[in-house]
Amino acid sequence: MLDGQTRPQASRIEIPGLGSEVHHVKRYEVRRFLGEGGMGRVYQAYDPVLLRDVALKVVKPGIPETERRRFRREAIVGARFCYPSIARIFDLGVGQDSEAEWFTMEYLPGTDMAAVIDRADARGAHLPLTAVADVFRQVLAALQYCHDCRIVHRDVKPANMFVTRDPNTRFMTTKLLDFGVALDLDGPTMTEVLCGDPNYMAPEQTRFGADVDHRADIYAAGMSLYEVVTGRLPFEELVDAPLAELLRAHRESEPLPVNLLLPPGTPAPVVHGLGRVLARACAKDPGDRFQSALEMQEVLLSVLSLA
Repeated sequence: MLDGQTRPQASRIEIPGLGSEVHHVKRYEVRRFLGEGGMGRVYQAYDPVLLRDVALKVVKPGIPETERRRFRREAIVGARFCYPSIARIFDLGVGQDSEAEWFTMEYLPGTDMAAVIDRADARGAHLPLTAVADVFRQVLAALQYCHDCRIVHRDVKPANMFVTRDPNTRFMTTKLLDFGVALDLDGPTMTEVLCGDPNYMAPEQTRFGADVDHRADIYAAGMSLYEVVTGRLPFEELVDAPLAELLRAHRESEPLPVNLLLPPGTPAPVVHGLGRVLARACAKDPGDRFQSALEMQEVLLSVLSLA
């Protein structure tokens, strides 16, 4: 249903852990396989009661309990939210064998920003700054909402920014995904070795036992913005290096200046403004960063309005 007009017919689909051939999971009619991540597989399904498509995410067999907890946390934390730029969670359950946990969320036709960056790179192009402004306007608003709810995402990155089209208005919109490693600042203290993607991880996240608050998301949003506007990871040269070197870079090094990587013809005020936004968002000391996602949003949109 990528065009929002044609609903695939139900078919017998193998879902590991839920049976060899599955047509229904609870009341949901399984339509087709969409893709998979590290701990789950995603299917398009149909809700015949509310007459809508949903995404059905099923945990992979054999996943360790630590990952199962992350899977459940993604659903439980996400279900708390009611915000247009955060993907909605509908239901959570387990399969007949009690091992295959699953949840349903809103079905989002479209693609994530990591794929958008890859496509632009394949064409030798940069994303239009007007599009960048629209994406980050919504992502930063979603982060502000999360932070107001006392939730730190801890895994902000382009792959978790999903560009889709509203099924009713047809307007393009961006949704923040995956709260599997989210931190509830009012919940029990949780000790975890590393949380998040090391390509975007705030310096304080790289230290075991260090205090982390919403400003870690500001840093990751800045690192994501760097990648979106330049087409390269902030520390691309360390992608294949030992993990310790990449984590040390977040604590001690600076990415290449953004002015060296923006396309020719980018207005000078935008180049300088983006440099200032990124320097502040990605400051090593959380106290030197933007102190809220809303503050970063306001400054960034002001800069990009000059494009």
